[in-house]
Parts: sequence; structure tokens; C-alpha cells
Amino acid sequence: MYDKHILTDEGCRSVWENGKKVGYAVNLTINYYRGLPLCCVDQISLEVDGQPVDPNTMYLQHQGREYHYPDIFTDDFPTDFYWLFGEKLRVVVRQDGGIDQGRHHVRLTLGTRRSYTPTMIDVCEKVLTFA
Repeated sequence: MYDKHILTDEGCRSVWENGKKVGYAVNLTINYYRGLPLCCVDQISLEVDGQPVDPNTMYLQHQGREYHYPDIFTDDFPTDFYWLFGEKLRVVVRQDGGIDQGRHHVRLTLGTRRSYTPTMIDVCEKVLTFA
């Protein structure tokens, strides 16, 4: 139901640090009508132009915090870090050189876990314009 809305064109760009491109960012919205703790996200998988993104290069930014993506699966990950409906979760992919400006085909698989229901997995594919 939310699959076509979970990947947004908003904020797609290279990430710069100290005058160098060190990666790129995309923004996601949650695939559920309520918010969930980030620890209830079971999967965020990205492909850009047909190439899978290594999960170890992904960082999640939200509400002034940043977490290495694999850390959300650890037992000591905070349970009070909520991703609410309508809020953007920024995924930063650390990649030397960032991404070329222009249009890129992006595929997102997002899996979220809720009480009393199986993990909901949505897939969204779009051509996004990166600044």
C-alpha cells in the first residue's frame, strides 16, 4: 500500500566532508501508518543503477542522531528511537566520490516488524534525480 511512497526524490544528493565527496544520501518514509522504533526495521536494502549497496556502507540519520545501519540489529540498540509516519529517514551511503549528478535508478526494499503481524516487506523502484 505504501510501497510507491517509501522512496522519495527529496534530498537525493552527494554528501561532502572537508571539500570531498564521501558518499550520497536518499530519504525514506516508513511503510506503516504508525511510527515504529527503529529497532523494528528488519531490512533496508538499496540498489543503485543495478548495483547492490553494501549494508556496511550505510548510515541512518534521524532526529539529530546517526547510526551505522548494522547496529540497529544489535541487542543494545535503543528502543526509544522512533521513526514516525511522514518523517524522513536519511540513509547515507559512504562511497568515495559520492554519486554523479543526474538521474539514477534506485530500488529500495524495506521490511518493518509490528506487533501481532509478520514482517511487512515493500519494494519501491524509482528513477531519482541527485543534485
